[in-house]
Amino acid sequence: MRKPFNHRSDTLKQKKEQLISAFSSMQPAAFMQQHAGILDNYFRESFEHSMVGPELALYKNPYAIIALGGNGREEQCVNSDVDILFLFKKEVPKAAADLIQEIIYPLWDLGLDVGYATRTLKECLNMSRKDSIVLTPILDARIICGMSILFSDLLDTPRKKRLTKQSKKVINWLVYQSRARHLHFGVSFYMLEPNLKYGQGGLRDYHSIVW
Repeated sequence: MRKPFNHRSDTLKQKKEQLISAFSSMQPAAFMQQHAGILDNYFRESFEHSMVGPELALYKNPYAIIALGGNGREEQCVNSDVDILFLFKKEVPKAAADLIQEIIYPLWDLGLDVGYATRTLKECLNMSRKDSIVLTPILDARIICGMSILFSDLLDTPRKKRLTKQSKKVINWLVYQSRARHLHFGVSFYMLEPNLKYGQGGLRDYHSIVW
């Protein structure tokens, strides 16, 4: 018997509140990892008990739910965006819109800032070849549930074709983006509306080094 869908979002809210209450006794890295894990459980249960899932014919057109950004790195802060990719192997079916409504809308109702993309494998690979803004989230990607082979295909092609053959181009782009950020944000805590992540020595500089 499938669980009522609101039960899963209620469980997510309860577990998140419990985790926040325990924050003072935890290491920050452990907190962020557990926070990502709570979200993972929500997506996995939603995938397993989906009312729309059977319409998508997973065996004909495999798909996966993939974490990106901080969620992909298992560095999910309390109020950070939750970035998700719904990845399909062949084409994005019409029923995908219903799947989004079923899984993402309850998170919006909880007040979470969830951003999502729905793409085919071919679209992702083509975009990652042309645009490094698309490539870097793929470097942080982590499968939550669905067809794992599809996720492997997503990672292998950019690594072999883009990062191996065009590594200098990618690195130059990262350096350029970092310099542009520094010029814009500078030492951002002196600005009227600081964004510490993007300032000099901020979190985005660390991410750029990792990439």
